[in-house]
Amino acid sequence: MKKLYLLGIVLFGLFNSFSQEKLTNEKYTKYFENTREVPFLHLNKTSFLQGEEIWFKAYIQEQNSQKPHPTTTNLYVSIFNEDTTLKSQQLVMVNEGTGYGSILLDSTFTGKNYYLKASTRWMKNFNEDNAYYQKIRIASSKSKDQKKAVSEKEYFEFKLFPEGGHFVANTLNNIGILIKNYKNEGVKIKKGIIKDKNGNTVRYFNTNNFGMNSVRLFLKENESYSFHAILSNDIEIKTSITNIETKGISLIINNKKDEEVTVNVITNKSTLNSIAGKKYRILVHNTRSYRNFPFVFKEDNYNHALILKQDELTPGINIITIFNDENTPIAERLIFVKSEKLFQNVRVSNTKIMKNDSVAVKFTNPDKERVFLSASFLPSNTIAYKPKDNIISSFLLKPYIKGHIQSPELLFGKAYKGQKRDLDLLLLIQGWSKYNWTTVFNSPPKVFHEFENGIDITARINKNLTSKQSIVLSSTDNNLVRIIPPTEIPWVLKNSFVKKNSTFKFALNSKDNYYKIAPAISYKGGKLSDFFDTSKINSTNNFELDASNFQPFKSDYESLDEVEVQANKRRRKTENHDKVYGAATMLSSAKMSNRIVGPGETFIDFLKEKRYWDYEQRKPALRGIGNQGTKIIDIKEENGNRFGRPLLRIYLDGEDISQQLWIMEQIYLNTIKEIFFGRIPGTLGEEIYIFSLSPSEYINSKAEFAHVKIPVGFATEKEYYNPLYPSFVNETYQKFGCMYWKPNIELDAYLNETIQIPGNLQEKVNVYIEGITESGKLISKKVTLSLN
Repeated sequence: MKKLYLLGIVLFGLFNSFSQEKLTNEKYTKYFENTREVPFLHLNKTSFLQGEEIWFKAYIQEQNSQKPHPTTTNLYVSIFNEDTTLKSQQLVMVNEGTGYGSILLDSTFTGKNYYLKASTRWMKNFNEDNAYYQKIRIASSKSKDQKKAVSEKEYFEFKLFPEGGHFVANTLNNIGILIKNYKNEGVKIKKGIIKDKNGNTVRYFNTNNFGMNSVRLFLKENESYSFHAILSNDIEIKTSITNIETKGISLIINNKKDEEVTVNVITNKSTLNSIAGKKYRILVHNTRSYRNFPFVFKEDNYNHALILKQDELTPGINIITIFNDENTPIAERLIFVKSEKLFQNVRVSNTKIMKNDSVAVKFTNPDKERVFLSASFLPSNTIAYKPKDNIISSFLLKPYIKGHIQSPELLFGKAYKGQKRDLDLLLLIQGWSKYNWTTVFNSPPKVFHEFENGIDITARINKNLTSKQSIVLSSTDNNLVRIIPPTEIPWVLKNSFVKKNSTFKFALNSKDNYYKIAPAISYKGGKLSDFFDTSKINSTNNFELDASNFQPFKSDYESLDEVEVQANKRRRKTENHDKVYGAATMLSSAKMSNRIVGPGETFIDFLKEKRYWDYEQRKPALRGIGNQGTKIIDIKEENGNRFGRPLLRIYLDGEDISQQLWIMEQIYLNTIKEIFFGRIPGTLGEEIYIFSLSPSEYINSKAEFAHVKIPVGFATEKEYYNPLYPSFVNETYQKFGCMYWKPNIELDAYLNETIQIPGNLQEKVNVYIEGITESGKLISKKVTLSLN
């Protein structure tokens, strides 16, 4: 009977453990079922001169698939003052995971430091902050930055981190070491010594270029340990381990081998006596998937080792969490599994020197996937490009860790000896992931903020319309025309992509008469109530030592190509004009806006006026002299020229209607923008081209509209231009100038694209590239090109 009772206890314990594991799995899945959005901005640089613009390319990753987000469209890019008050905000349109924009640093930007943040409304539903943060600096020409004397010893940070989260007595511990200076940069020390409480040397240590290392140490109960670091200038700094727990487990990960990772769960004698026989488990997860590895501590085994093969891990971040028999997480560690599935490469080369001191730079896609890139071109001596993160650290690390990532361009850049260990040390020092287990178990995300696609605009009027009345809406800025029947009042324009400060025109149509009417307009979306979390920016103790001594620009740094850009816009209009009208522009022109058009006047009346109409046969004609002096010729093929071609062709918006008299009779002159007529040099016969008004142009030509400016909307994308730098060879330009910015480089499989950049008298140019492929592979690299 006693044996049956004990068996029942064991079975109950196993069933209870299984139930708790199942419940944990269900809650984990529930917590991460709603997709997260992860934004990243590639800036053309991070330090600016007043009067320049911040140019940026936006990338948004869908975290569950780790691909460019296919559906999100609304990205809010905010800029905050140094005291974190919101200065301005713009809404950037994102399409298939990318978008671009700019922010002018005008005369109102009088401070030295500002903060950028990029986020979406949907992101507010989640406890974890995945927003993009970046500090930017403005070097003022009116006052030089002042260096401040600091005590090096006072501003060094020396910290110790137990792997797994706990220092455990009477067992082996792996201890992460981090030493940073007042700039929050890691420090390589001259020598490190670990001493016990009696001053005896236990062992030595050092640090890498990132100020990191780890040491394995058997910590004794009732003992304390001090760590002493000798800096390169012989200053000594120190810290200590004092919070050593008598019971617990220690976690040590060994991932030196590429094909496997070993997880060691270690404990001491006093702990083992109380946990032997109990079911623990190792959960390997990454918010998208998870695997459980149950185990039981045996009475004579202080170390449980789990070997994870490559196929049991996911490329990128893997979180390893240890749960005890009560389903409580007791230790955690992040590891990174590098894989070719995560990264893509592009080749960059300068092909030749062009005229006018410009250079052709070729981007080549060596793979089968389409890639989307942005590139910043800066002088090789620049100090103006110091982003906090690149696209790789933003998408592969930041969604999982809480702390700062130092030098992601090195950790994920060109391979070097020790790179894998440097990244692993970073993750060891980060400790537990940013996902709080209490929150995962008890507070799954609730959708308080809707997923946004565009902006909803509602128009209401304070009167009832009859069945024969309607509201006419027109917006040339947004290429928008709507006829709103009375049954649709109030009228809602859902998921629109209107431009900010664009003009809407409203009129009341009553029996074909148009009257001004100004409806009440309300908006859903377009603005985001936001704040800035300064803990997301790496602190430098307010000491900025990169002082600038540049000469002032001309009057608020006038734009270099401002006149040229405007001229280009005019040329583009002409090009569009020619594209639409084609060779018709070589003929005589009649603009309807320049003539008085009578009621009911049709295109036939125009033909009569220009003597293109046979009064007797009532058809277009063009040979000899007919009745009343009309030019007469039948346009049919058999009566055409000696080659059988008609001698008069009539086109309506590019379509030949020469044989369709009924169409000509229904074309009213008040619906026509312009008519071209005559003979094109070098051709036989004459031609008439009719170009009709677009719906918005037709409505605008008839109605008196009330003009309403829409205060919300998407920012208008601008074409990049360079400021008018006073010199390309002085220190200002070498350190802070920008040569070129290209936000949209799209390369199909195995193809290339060549772009032309100004050389600006530089011998070398640094090209900073960020990008993503259709499947989510990431590109981040720096290339230095010689321009000689």
